Amino acid sequence: MKRILVIEGDAAVRTLMGMSLLKRGYQVTLAEDVLLGYDTALFVKPDLIDTDIQLAGSESIDIIRQIRETRSLRHVRILVTTAFGTGTATFSLQHGADGYEPKPIDPRSFLMTVQRLLADSDGLEVACHD
Repeated sequence: MKRILVIEGDAAVRTLMGMSLLKRGYQVTLAEDVLLGYDTALFVKPDLIDTDIQLAGSESIDIIRQIRETRSLRHVRILVTTAFGTGTATFSLQHGADGYEPKPIDPRSFLMTVQRLLADSDGLEVACHD
């Protein structure tokens, strides 16, 4: 069962994402800010982290950098959600994110992106073990 960590400051959006993922059979952990999210990632070792790019009081770019610099988390796929347009999404991709979804969240598109990123990571894991 794939593990997904959702880092989202808006409780309603966090719940929507979490419920959508649970219904698809994923193991879901929720965090409301970057600090809690990073600590949770270290403990949970998720397969994918979904993070809002603009969380109150922090830059999610920081968690992307932290994840990419942490040996035990480097393999984790990172999905960024943003209401700030493609410029912000592109910036996130340039700094280590693997994909993005615009806000407001469209649950179908969100789930398709999650599935694609996890399928891509399965391919990477096979290639790394060959």
